[in-house]
Amino acid sequence: MKRPFQFFLLLVSCLATTTASAQFQGMRNRIPGDANTLVLINAEKVFGSAIAERQRWQERRQAAYEAGIMALPPDATEVILAGRTDIEFGEPIWELALIHFAKQANLASVATRFGGTMDEIRGRSAARLPNDQYIVQITPTLLGSHRPANRQDVSRWLASTDVISAEDGLSPYLFQAFNYAAKVGSPIILAMDLHDAISPAMIQRGLGQFESISGASVSVGQLTEVLEQVQGITLGVTLKDQAVGAIRVDFDQSPQMLAEVGKPLLIEILEHNGAMIEDIRDWRSEVTGNTLMLRGTLSETGLRKIMSLLELPRELADAMRSEAASGSDPEQTAKLMASQQYWISINTLLDDLSKKPKRDHVQSFGQAAMWCDRYARRIDNLPLLNVDEELVDYGASVASALRDAELAMKGVGMRTGVRTANNNPASGGYYATMGGYRSNYVGPGYGPTGVTVGIGPGRASVREKSRTDAVIRQQERTAGAASVQQIFQQIEQSRAEIRRKMVKKYGAEF
Repeated sequence: MKRPFQFFLLLVSCLATTTASAQFQGMRNRIPGDANTLVLINAEKVFGSAIAERQRWQERRQAAYEAGIMALPPDATEVILAGRTDIEFGEPIWELALIHFAKQANLASVATRFGGTMDEIRGRSAARLPNDQYIVQITPTLLGSHRPANRQDVSRWLASTDVISAEDGLSPYLFQAFNYAAKVGSPIILAMDLHDAISPAMIQRGLGQFESISGASVSVGQLTEVLEQVQGITLGVTLKDQAVGAIRVDFDQSPQMLAEVGKPLLIEILEHNGAMIEDIRDWRSEVTGNTLMLRGTLSETGLRKIMSLLELPRELADAMRSEAASGSDPEQTAKLMASQQYWISINTLLDDLSKKPKRDHVQSFGQAAMWCDRYARRIDNLPLLNVDEELVDYGASVASALRDAELAMKGVGMRTGVRTANNNPASGGYYATMGGYRSNYVGPGYGPTGVTVGIGPGRASVREKSRTDAVIRQQERTAGAASVQQIFQQIEQSRAEIRRKMVKKYGAEF
């Protein structure tokens, strides 16, 4: 959940024409009042939609989840993700996940499978896991995950949300987003409350790098005055015969000047942060009241990208496993099975990542870098209990290599920015006279006048900077691509090597 909010400047309204019965009952009051990010998913609506039936999502759901590609647990009916994010640095202060299951969950299996320890907090069973999170059994079918795993914070969270107050704890903006899911019935909502979160200085620094406003009729100063009044951003998706998405950015005054630059500016922001969905280029944009709204259809690729951004704690889904399942096998058999599943999951993730550039139309190093980081975290979160030690080390090395690739890709943009900012070539210009002749032996002279052409120093310097900036960008892209290619070659070599070791060690196919 760390990044979808900061990269997806988003909202939905009027996506469904009928009012659904109340959803997410008993879950809203569990969201702390200082939350500024919110994701709501009605899994029953998602997988019960016409498009889901036509494309057989339910049949593929378990396999996709086991491989680590689909974040939505197979037995989940409703999911809420909430958090408080440091907007300036994009880092979470705390993260919360709530999942309703169709059947009773088994918290003890979570502690066993992930090497955690059981605890009891405010009369509820809890499991503290090594990856700095607590899993709490709130009701038999409702589990919560809290990160970081600070026991006092978890206790205070439970105490504060056990009491249903007459006043809703959510901020007005997130309360509005919650109603889109709970009352309007939109099956997927992502929202972020940005009220008073972004300073004019931050906005001006950001706007300086965007080409979408360079030729526009509005100035950076004018845009800054509008953007500092932003209240929040939300993305919503409805699913019927096709997927329809809407992005809405709300302000406390009319953002009419964004009618010209709002859509290209949003697209450029998403591209810079690696969260662009190509379908958005074809969406209709309009300014209505105090809102910039974009609407349009989502392709299968676009919808898959949104779903893959929703990272849920895998440990919550594993509460549906039988506690005795792994213990019923002999130790060596359990180790083989766990190692094979771990191997399959890593391979599936690597193969899926390798297809993303073409499948998802990745057009920038920023996009590719985001996916490397995301897949590295998915590998980190794979279950490790009973997995062969050498295979665990291999998985850690792959995740580390993906992060190296992420840094290499991000470095392209950073180095390019530094070099172009310091690139100030000077040119004296040039002048030339062509054609014509004059003779003035007698009188004022006669004959055609020559033509003098040239470019002054100012224009010549601008042209030279444009040319050399292009050379710099190409140099950095080439160097970055070579570095990333080398990293992925090393990943492939280590993959072949560890496979040979595992086959020899266990006498079984990997």
